[in-house]
Amino acid sequence: MMRNWYFRLLFSYFPILVLAFSIIIFLSYIVVNETTRKETKKADGIATGYTIDRVERAVREIEMTILNEAAKNPNFTLYMNRSTDLEVKYAVVRSLRAIMEDNKLIHSVYVYRRADGTILTDHGQSELSSFGDRAFIGQAWNNLEYRGWSPSREYRESEIAQPAAVISMYKRAPLPFGDDGLIVINVDLYEIEKMIGGMTNRQLSFMRVRDAAGQLVYPPDDGDDAAAEGKVLTTARSERLGWTFESGIQAGQLFGWVSVISYVWVAIASLTFAAAIVYLIWITKRNYKPIRLMVNRIQTLQLRNEGTGRELDDLAVIDRALEKLIDQARDYEKEKRESAAIQRRQLFLDLIAGERGRHIGERLSKLNPLPEKERYAVVIARLEQYESFQSDYSPGEQNLMKYALGNVMQELALSEELYAWGEWAAPDRIAFILAADGDALSVKTRLRRTASVARAWMEERLRIPLSFGIGSVVDGWRGLHEAYCAALTAMDHQLSIGRDAVATSDDLPNGAQHEMYKYMQLCTECVQKFRLTDETWREKLELLFRQLEADAPRDEDIHSLLRLLLQLLGRELKELSGNLGGYFEGEQAELWRSRFAYAPSLREMKALLLEYLNEIYRTYVAISETKSYKAMIAEMRAYIQENFANPDLSLKHLSDRFQISGKYASYLFKLEYDMKFVDYLVRLRMQHAERLLAYGDDTIQDIALKVGYANSITFGRVFKRTVGVTPSDYRRLKMHPSAPQ
Repeated sequence: MMRNWYFRLLFSYFPILVLAFSIIIFLSYIVVNETTRKETKKADGIATGYTIDRVERAVREIEMTILNEAAKNPNFTLYMNRSTDLEVKYAVVRSLRAIMEDNKLIHSVYVYRRADGTILTDHGQSELSSFGDRAFIGQAWNNLEYRGWSPSREYRESEIAQPAAVISMYKRAPLPFGDDGLIVINVDLYEIEKMIGGMTNRQLSFMRVRDAAGQLVYPPDDGDDAAAEGKVLTTARSERLGWTFESGIQAGQLFGWVSVISYVWVAIASLTFAAAIVYLIWITKRNYKPIRLMVNRIQTLQLRNEGTGRELDDLAVIDRALEKLIDQARDYEKEKRESAAIQRRQLFLDLIAGERGRHIGERLSKLNPLPEKERYAVVIARLEQYESFQSDYSPGEQNLMKYALGNVMQELALSEELYAWGEWAAPDRIAFILAADGDALSVKTRLRRTASVARAWMEERLRIPLSFGIGSVVDGWRGLHEAYCAALTAMDHQLSIGRDAVATSDDLPNGAQHEMYKYMQLCTECVQKFRLTDETWREKLELLFRQLEADAPRDEDIHSLLRLLLQLLGRELKELSGNLGGYFEGEQAELWRSRFAYAPSLREMKALLLEYLNEIYRTYVAISETKSYKAMIAEMRAYIQENFANPDLSLKHLSDRFQISGKYASYLFKLEYDMKFVDYLVRLRMQHAERLLAYGDDTIQDIALKVGYANSITFGRVFKRTVGVTPSDYRRLKMHPSAPQ
């Protein structure tokens, strides 16, 4: 018998072993398969990135080659200036042919002269009216600021010429800011396709390239749709060309076979799991029969031994102990469900949460937590400095004091003919529902008096600081949720409307919540006055607190504004001296922040803040007297005027030269001259450049070097943005320099 049960149990657990082993193998294969898939995707992404980089470098090289030739070859400029010299035209044509011969990707390059509407290509000169690409020139001239490459398009040099698929870029001529015409570069899409095809193994992978207009660039539309069956692994975009590259593994390749094998393993694991479950159910049902017989026998023995005094065997003792334990657990659950305390608490939470179920009235009648009165209200009491309360008392002492608070509040409320029912809504917060007769004003007065007495009693006898929020008075229990929300709102405005740590919802200001921007602006103005040692910073601080008292924002917003004020002040002052840094970091700063956090009202917070700021102000004034910022900014301005031609002149250079932070130097400049340092430097350089252009014969490149720019292109761009015309136009128009400021 024992041997038979041994084998039964052995075979009962055997399917679990098979199932676990199968799942382990299955998961191992899935991990390997997932790793292979990720590595394949990674390799495909690298290959796609390499292709994009090669194509972008190719078109960038074409662009730079032609632009360099146009910038360095004077014949381009002469042609744009309407030169009629045939040698100039031949020189430009020879230059275009040489560029096209050196780079097989270039399909064509032509120059458009707007003055007489002529086109100069590598085949010669033609008129715009007979030029096959005149539509593109019109589009380009209407969008001169565009700097990228066009979508794929058809290019014809003449009406009878065969069209060619190209992408195009155009530049204003003469370079870099001319308005006399265009240089148009056309890149052969067929050559681009061959380049991409040379980097793609179409037997294993595929790649699709579409331009910004969604047109297929690669592969060519030759009827081969094999790429459509593959899975896209990588999608990347070329910002220079506006093309989208999609690549992946061809359908039917190794990646597909790995996926198929993975599905086979999933099927095998699923079948193994199903077979193990079926076997487990069958063997359990088979082994359940002797267990059923054993249970029946135990039940028979229980009936037989009921009321007898004979000694029971071990199995019967265990059975009876289990039976008693089950009965005790069942009785405990029943008592728990029927516990009046739990039901009262749940009813309390449902009432303040606004629950309006049909059973609320029945539960109120059954439990009867409060006598039926005309008015109801909600009062919330909060334990202030709760972290200290937790650290100073053990859990048992905390529970005892919380119990005392609830009883004290109920007794004091009863002396005011208020019937209180309290429950802890949070670890640091207890809510009371109070019922009373009388008008709403009388009830509100008694509530405030009860809260004030309870707060004083707890502070005097138990050293526990409390704050109270009193909600609105309602006519029935259906309005308790509204009263509870009003009490919470009053608690959130304790600093601004609280009187002796008791805040009522009636004291809240009417209207929408005011914007925080005006408070932040007052904080900024106060810090600026403080920074300039202007004694009116105290008036700004006083105005800020008057505004807070009038608007009564939330306590959280007030503390946030205080942190903002201190952060702004610290950012402005702590870099000036180590003595000032100690006020914003370290133990002293933490002590002040703690005192601000526990301030019970705006009046006390303002007094603490004023004391703190006066202490910082005295130290700051003593430091400021050692060196006036006026003298420092005068030295900085003189140094800039002497060294504006230095290309390395920057805020970092000034900070190293005058031993101050770059941020502080920028602040001084903005404060004194109402402009940024970089704007002041650019204006100084441009004024000098205007004089050199108007009264000198230096080239634009030489002038750029003399005013601190490494090349004429950067100088020309800044000059046009500042003055409004290019340097060459300024000299050609014989404009007069602006008066120095």
